[in-house]
Amino acid sequence: MQRHEHGISYLGATNLNNGVLDFVKPVPSMVQRGNCIAFIRNGEGSMGYAVYKAEAFIATSDMTIGYNSNLNKYTGTYITTIADRIRGKYNFGYKRNAQRLAKEIITLPATPNGNPDWEYMEAYMRRLENQQILSYLQFLQKKVS
Repeated sequence: MQRHEHGISYLGATNLNNGVLDFVKPVPSMVQRGNCIAFIRNGEGSMGYAVYKAEAFIATSDMTIGYNSNLNKYTGTYITTIADRIRGKYNFGYKRNAQRLAKEIITLPATPNGNPDWEYMEAYMRRLENQQILSYLQFLQKKVS
């Protein structure tokens, strides 16, 4: 992997910087499309975390990538927050491998027919984002005054 200051993000086993280890020159055969959840399967201190990636990236072999047509930045961050709650069961001797990931069950809001309530998840995260923006604006107004 060739480091490149203005390259594509390179994801790996870190719970910092939304999983980004560095920026590298794109290698077309290795590029993953964005709008997905990347599950960190390995790495001391970061094993079990999940990150939502909106943009295209290259990932190490320590990641499993999941796609769903209902994902966007709001539903993706909602799901990663819930998925991170069970990360504590993973450790060096019990890694989040593909088999364990496939058996994972997370509790999400559901519609009356039992499907994930994507609209609720998105609305909830938008509301949190708006509250955070309002809080920052109020802080800035106090600093300027």
